[in-house]
Amino acid sequence: MHGTLGRKLIGAAAAVLTAVCAMTAALPASQAAYKQEEYLTWSQMDERWGETPMGATTIRRSGCLVTSLAIMVMDSGSLDEAAMKKLNIEKPEDFNPGVLAAGYTDVDGFSEGGAIKSWLDIQKLVPSVKWGYDTTLKSVEDKTEVTEKNEDGEEVTKEIVDKSKVAAEVQSLIENGWYLIARVNTAYGGWHWVYIRGVKGDDIYMSDPASTNPLLYEVYPDGLQGEYWALRGKNSPEIEYIPPERFEPFVTIEVVTPPKTLYSYGEELDLSDCVVKRRGKDLTGEDWEDEPVLLTEAEDITYSTYFFDPQYAGDYELRMSTYTDYAYGSSTIKLTVSQPVGEYFLGSKGRTEVYDTELGDTPIMTIGEGCALTVTECIGRFGHIKSDTFDGWADVSKMTRLISSSQREKGDIDGDGYIDKYDLAQLNIYLKNKQPLPDGISLLTAAETEAADMNSDGTVDEADFIALLAAIQ
Repeated sequence: MHGTLGRKLIGAAAAVLTAVCAMTAALPASQAAYKQEEYLTWSQMDERWGETPMGATTIRRSGCLVTSLAIMVMDSGSLDEAAMKKLNIEKPEDFNPGVLAAGYTDVDGFSEGGAIKSWLDIQKLVPSVKWGYDTTLKSVEDKTEVTEKNEDGEEVTKEIVDKSKVAAEVQSLIENGWYLIARVNTAYGGWHWVYIRGVKGDDIYMSDPASTNPLLYEVYPDGLQGEYWALRGKNSPEIEYIPPERFEPFVTIEVVTPPKTLYSYGEELDLSDCVVKRRGKDLTGEDWEDEPVLLTEAEDITYSTYFFDPQYAGDYELRMSTYTDYAYGSSTIKLTVSQPVGEYFLGSKGRTEVYDTELGDTPIMTIGEGCALTVTECIGRFGHIKSDTFDGWADVSKMTRLISSSQREKGDIDGDGYIDKYDLAQLNIYLKNKQPLPDGISLLTAAETEAADMNSDGTVDEADFIALLAAIQ
């Protein structure tokens, strides 16, 4: 397509190359992951080199071709001593798309818009890479007309290429010793370059500066535009291509030392001893693991306590999360604020269990409406009822905590301001059911008990009933 342009990419064509490559940052990233060498996943958006200049632009915006060339240099084994010397690096691990872009800048290889001026400049930087030619795949031009239904159920006619013919032509070029960098049909219809790695059946595998998915047709359903660069490297390309193994990348948060999870009522949150670490599998299929670190000092882990409030008893969540370029991980720890100690009352139609331990394993009795109890210790939702003759744990989360301690007049058991038959009836019920209830569980609250103890001897019994009856009469 360059015809009279000779060996220069200038003017409008170069401008289009730069403009559309800049849009590849918006291309959708595939969720697929495959075990492959790290350099095969190089991205033009990588923060390590994304802002490297290319004329007036950067690799991030316009570096799909430079990134593809860098991958080709590595894949062809062409990064030898001569290349490293010209690129001013000491070892292969120092090479990346940013180094190659800096090399092009040193030889004045970019136009103002970031296009590569001369095809032959790659040989100045990496002598083992030999420029071949720039042309178009014949199989892409040979299209077949098909009719199919669109999303609305309407029949539409479009032209498609024969994937088998395209795959065969690409494979033939590879068998003839050529490494290929080709343009693909993006959703935006412009210029975007990818490195062709091999062919298996009708599938074409690539390294894409805008995606980690090597399956070309999964990322670009309309395939290749046609234009490609043919280059030779120090080594010959693989004829029999073995597709990379697919796997699931992931990242998880492991809690090495859990934080304090059980809090007394009113106790502030304490995460000072919580130690966590991340581990996972990256896009190359390699397992990795971070060093343990305090949660409060972890740079890559965020956490939330979901409105933890020590003044409200109940269960809360400590939720931790972390992100990588390829996965999301989270972990949740339950935090419990225990019920406050004090007196509790079970309202009408209420029922709650009393257990043998604070774990709530074995119920030993059920208490019903009107019962009151005083607990001096709480663990989570369970309150400890303990006396000389009884030891149990009640689920006080189903009960009403009695906060008021206003003193009542002797005989005014129900606290309505009057000493009457209703107080007498309440005392009668208490005396009838006093024996079946264990110590620590009562049908009278502390305030009611004090009002019912007419003779102030510390015991509510028949003598108090007679005294209350006399007071009413």
